Amino acid sequence: MFDFRDLECFMTVIEHRGFGRGAAALGMTQPALTRRIAALERGLGVSLFSRAQRQIEPTPAGEIFARESMALLGRAQNIRRMMAEASAGSTERLKIGTRSSARYAVITVAIRLFRAERPGVPISLSDPVKLLELEQLRKGEFDIAVVRGPVDLRNGLRSERLRSDPLVVALPAGHRLAGNTVVELGNLAGERFVEIAAHRGYGSKDLVRGALSEAGFRANVVQVVETVDMLVMCVAAGIGVALMYDASRELPIPGIVYRPLRPKQKTIALHAVWRADEGNSAIAPFVRCLKEAAKSLDDPMQTDVVLN
Repeated sequence: MFDFRDLECFMTVIEHRGFGRGAAALGMTQPALTRRIAALERGLGVSLFSRAQRQIEPTPAGEIFARESMALLGRAQNIRRMMAEASAGSTERLKIGTRSSARYAVITVAIRLFRAERPGVPISLSDPVKLLELEQLRKGEFDIAVVRGPVDLRNGLRSERLRSDPLVVALPAGHRLAGNTVVELGNLAGERFVEIAAHRGYGSKDLVRGALSEAGFRANVVQVVETVDMLVMCVAAGIGVALMYDASRELPIPGIVYRPLRPKQKTIALHAVWRADEGNSAIAPFVRCLKEAAKSLDDPMQTDVVLN
């Protein structure tokens, strides 16, 4: 009915949101890719993509097929890797993928701790494709990821919380409230806000909007950014304020201060995530090193309320 190449072609169209870009990524012509997907649809007896709009979107059946295809491809990749490692006589290596700002502090410290324990284990770092960190993890492109916010553990993933950071306010150093030890959330009404895009925020945008709603006002958003790095830079430049976690140890950029909020806010968790069927014996000790490194960043503002 279909083979792994069919699944790879289908998932590439999903990831690149179009047949033209998907064909280029696969090294195929667009007509050849279109014919292959059409044959797959005939074999399955369903339409996998909606072609009513100019942008290709998966149908409900396509979304189910994408979820199952991802799991199958990930499993196949794991099997190929494990066989190669068994042939080479080693199953220990570590490839880490993350776009989190934790890579500037937690992950680097954890790698040093891990290398002290297991100096013979090869380690490499990977910068995942934006929005596809967990999908790439499922497909076996790296062994472990570190992400902030709620994690979807469906389709064969496991996770462990490394730390939880409370929502605080980031202010330009010369801001009228920068001298306060605690900032009343209601005093931010009327301020200009910078916020992270919903698709990059892993739940933080909803947390921010909910906190402001409870305080009785909506954010006057003057800029939306893609990364925490850019969020911090915008605040430091005086473009606006932001509700976020305290990133001062991960991103020590001058011109910005972080202040706890009153009332106390919920937290955003930092997670290590890996495949549930992963046979790599380096995962468990590295997670332990991550937890030790994350604990070293603890500060007095941390609370016990966790965002689930």
